[in-house]
Amino acid sequence: MNRNLRARGNRGFTIVELIVVITVIGFLAAIAVGAYNKVVNDAKTTKSLALVNTLSTAKSLFVADPTTNEANIAAFNTATGTMETQFGMIAKYIKVNGAVPTDSANLLALSGFPPGVVNITLGTVDDATTGVTDTAPTVTGYP
Repeated sequence: MNRNLRARGNRGFTIVELIVVITVIGFLAAIAVGAYNKVVNDAKTTKSLALVNTLSTAKSLFVADPTTNEANIAAFNTATGTMETQFGMIAKYIKVNGAVPTDSANLLALSGFPPGVVNITLGTVDDATTGVTDTAPTVTGYP
């Protein structure tokens, strides 16, 4: 029976043909992995920017709240660098996935950030009486 198949010209693939196909598949895979990594990094950047926007909005709501006075604003600015103190002042203005976070670690968990990787700095709010200008929140460590 083998003789009949070979007689008709069905001999299979040569090693050169197999190497060419494997090379093409490898090249396409390398392009796909590169594109995937770019999409993942873009998603991480977007996620970080969304958190910064959420925190900026919370700071704006804190300042715009009629119950916030100059003493509250001064206390917020004095607490710069003390994340949990500042966070406690603006936490009620933050809602992530339908929940109000209890602290910054809970905020990161609700936002989907991996624990222990991301650092948040809230900055200051604009206070015309003391000359402190608003500085935007920052998210570092991701991506």
